[in-house]
Amino acid sequence: MKVLYFEQKVQEICDCGLKLIGLDKLTFRPMRRHDDRVNTKRGFVIGRTNLKTGLITIDIFTPKFRKPKAIASILRTLAHEAAHHQKLPYRSRFRGHLINRCHYPIFYRQVTRNINKFKKDKELEIYF
Repeated sequence: MKVLYFEQKVQEICDCGLKLIGLDKLTFRPMRRHDDRVNTKRGFVIGRTNLKTGLITIDIFTPKFRKPKAIASILRTLAHEAAHHQKLPYRSRFRGHLINRCHYPIFYRQVTRNINKFKKDKELEIYF
């Protein structure tokens, strides 16, 4: 019962956050895990986004013990994933190779702007 309530609460908060930064067309969904634990030795995914469909998926539980994460942590991850839609990746040449630039300084400035918007909002400032 508590898990369902937490998922609904996070869904409402993240939808509010996406409206705040002007990305109404994107949809948020909590990440579903097939098993209860994640092998943290092999790495794990905190969140992912699909640039084509506009779906943002974030893991809302801690990886090892599967306890609910703090709302501030989820909102910071949402700001990061939303920035992928605001500052799109591009290809560039570096020492004769083509590389995809997904995370670069302009991108991280956009993440910081999104987090600052969350902190200034009256509804979301209580979570920071």
